[in-house]
Amino acid sequence: MTYLVNGEAVDLQTSSVEVTANGDRLFVRTIEGTFSAVVVTVGSAQLISFRGQQYRIEPFVKARAIHAAVDSGELRSSMPGLVVDIRATVGQSILKGETVVVVEAMKTQQPFLAPFDGTVAELRVQKGDQVAENAVLALITR
Repeated sequence: MTYLVNGEAVDLQTSSVEVTANGDRLFVRTIEGTFSAVVVTVGSAQLISFRGQQYRIEPFVKARAIHAAVDSGELRSSMPGLVVDIRATVGQSILKGETVVVVEAMKTQQPFLAPFDGTVAELRVQKGDQVAENAVLALITR
């Protein structure tokens, strides 16, 4: 079955990854080893925090218009939580994969990483803020 994973169509049945569910955790076995992921279900979508990245997985047919934020540079909270660290400043040059904001949700710290090389244009949160699901945390521009 084809799903939309952060805006990209992926056939999960042909993937070389083995996934086992245990409550709100997934155990993901790859050629690099076994890792755990936190999962929250919202409607037909699953929000997954895995190895410093956040993913939204949902049926392909329902998701095409939702993912404009992926390419826009908006870092959005995948679930409600507490901002525990801000590692960038407005105007700072940042490389793809660098941590911008860290949110704690469900006793797990989730770093939000720059989606591409660019500049931190906006930080919409401060350390100690409570954020809602889908709240814009920061904006990275190219």
